[in-house]
Amino acid sequence: MKFCRLARSSVVHLLKPAVVLLFTACAWSQAAQLTTAEQVLERYVQVLGGKQAIANVQSMTVQGEVESTSTPGKGTFVYYGKPFKTLFKLTRADGTQIIAGFNGKVSWTITPKGAEIDKDTALGAIRRDADLQYPLHQPDYFKKLELAGISDFEGHRCYWLHGTTNWGKDNNQFYDVETGLLAGYRFESDDSSKTLTFAIFEDYKNFGGPLIATRNTSRAGNKSQTFMYKSVSYEPLADSIFELPPAVKALIK
Repeated sequence: MKFCRLARSSVVHLLKPAVVLLFTACAWSQAAQLTTAEQVLERYVQVLGGKQAIANVQSMTVQGEVESTSTPGKGTFVYYGKPFKTLFKLTRADGTQIIAGFNGKVSWTITPKGAEIDKDTALGAIRRDADLQYPLHQPDYFKKLELAGISDFEGHRCYWLHGTTNWGKDNNQFYDVETGLLAGYRFESDDSSKTLTFAIFEDYKNFGGPLIATRNTSRAGNKSQTFMYKSVSYEPLADSIFELPPAVKALIK
């Protein structure tokens, strides 16, 4: 996350304690004014860059690296997205590849062991994860979403939103009181296992669209994986990229 930096002059150095106290007081004053989930989400949209900046995202290509406690070495990935369509390619350090996608109706994965269609995860959860304008639509995916108070999350003082998704999963969201940015989630996994999972979002940057977290860590039990974004592009993508591979089509037949 980015914070304002004070000029390094001797005068500012002497005034810094007063400035910090004033800034903190202003932050908590602002926090006291946010009394509903709607206000927290609206502030989040604003600090990302505004509604129009988010709505303008109609295609996205992300490239980066990934580290996992379950796999030695560092892998690379590329992600392609359009509204409710995704394609993800992961290349591990040993050269093996995993490809996963969603064409708006079918969620699938191809590993060295073969192709598989996801029949365990609620379609609503898959569509949510493929929603490029998700910050504009969050309430649509919840039976209820309420401000539960202010709580510490991964070293951040956060607004805590607690909700239940339309497919019945417990979901907790944490928005930094100081910056308004999403610090992370604590939620039941969207498959049948109900595994408690943490997602942590850090190092927000601008690539010509809304702010985007460039370091994303997910943690469940003693396992974790971290995706580090190296580049983000919003150039148009052809729909053909998201067509089902022959191996997946064979499973449907």
